[in-house]
Amino acid sequence: MQVSTRTMEQSDLDKCAALFVSVFNRPPWCDQWTLESARGRLSDIVKSPGFVGLVAVSEGEMVGFAAGCCEQWFDGQHFHLREMCVVPELQRRGVGSRLLADLEKKLQQTEIRQVYLLTREGGPAGAFYTKNGYHASSRTVLMSKRLRE
Repeated sequence: MQVSTRTMEQSDLDKCAALFVSVFNRPPWCDQWTLESARGRLSDIVKSPGFVGLVAVSEGEMVGFAAGCCEQWFDGQHFHLREMCVVPELQRRGVGSRLLADLEKKLQQTEIRQVYLLTREGGPAGAFYTKNGYHASSRTVLMSKRLRE
């Protein structure tokens, strides 16, 4: 399969939202995204200062995307990979690894020192990121507090 990547544009949001819903509303996540809520989430990311996003394309069709933003830390700029997904039928075929490698290559041309992300513990996404050289941080833990049911 031939896959290329390009910069994510505002005009990609509807297709990215549809892909986001198709990926995250099925196992293992089983979320309840709507096209509207997914588009809102991705629009917020695109509008964030320091936004960087790539779209994976195969045979003229979008087959995945990765999006996040650069953030200042005490030791320089870090990149927070906020969302990444690949068409379910094309997962485990190298599309995600290509997308991630191209994103890292793009970030290496900047002052970015580190990439970080959040993912579900023990799921296939964690195994994917580990395979691509990421590791669980020993310094950070995600904490949350629900304000409403």
